[in-house]
Amino acid sequence: MTPRSLALATSISVSLDEPRIAPLKGSPPMKNMILAVSAVSAVAASANAGFQGFVASVRDVGAYTVIDIFAGVSNQSDKFLNAYDMSISTTVAGGFYQAAGLANKTWRPDTAGFVSTRDSIDSFMTAGTYSGGAQAGVFYASTNTNGDPTFINGNGGTSWNGTLLSAAATTVPQNAGWYTGDPTSIDNAAESLAGMVGRVNGTTGAGVPSSWGIWISHIVLAGNGRTLGTDVSYAGFASIKDGLSGAVSQGASTFPVPAPGAVALLGLAGFASRRRRA
Repeated sequence: MTPRSLALATSISVSLDEPRIAPLKGSPPMKNMILAVSAVSAVAASANAGFQGFVASVRDVGAYTVIDIFAGVSNQSDKFLNAYDMSISTTVAGGFYQAAGLANKTWRPDTAGFVSTRDSIDSFMTAGTYSGGAQAGVFYASTNTNGDPTFINGNGGTSWNGTLLSAAATTVPQNAGWYTGDPTSIDNAAESLAGMVGRVNGTTGAGVPSSWGIWISHIVLAGNGRTLGTDVSYAGFASIKDGLSGAVSQGASTFPVPAPGAVALLGLAGFASRRRRA
């Protein structure tokens, strides 16, 4: 499937025949785009009716920090199309945690065995939630999740599709992306973000935190109390099809370095979530 070329960071709504969307050749490098996220957000506020920035749930689970990231959207009926030109890294020793086994040691979710869930101690990407919600209380990764060529071919070609001898994919290829194979699928249904545990809001062109979101990443790190913006860098672009107008919007988002007070609050949120599970 050939990516549809559109200018980055303008968030101009357009109609597309295909869900794959990518920047025009000659667009500014990703590192420059991330520095300009705030300016982009201000310009895009009126046009970016769908994508409202990344939203994360950060919590401690046993000896690990688990981070679920959502594409924040403006309407419950909005659909996730793709994430692209992503810059995702960690300073934690050993990188992102990957579970053992051929089906688990890459960023491709194990949807064949229905192993990749929000409870998994394993890192993967997803294009929504299987069947649009919890199944018997469990949220599974979407079976429509596909890696783009940068993800598939990056880091020696084993980040998305591993081999018996390949090492665990503990890093993400620069400018990697992933997309849904079926934009009309119920897997793309937005869910309410109300009451999210350990919520962290990414930068947003809408100017207000999103009330709805579509699950797109599940990241696991060894150790407790890991934070977005310090231990983990997560930035890039997403394309959303507006459920009301049918238009497609693009936008950039990142998680800035948290203020000291915010880090303390995140620690308390993680402690509270551990108490509730006890």
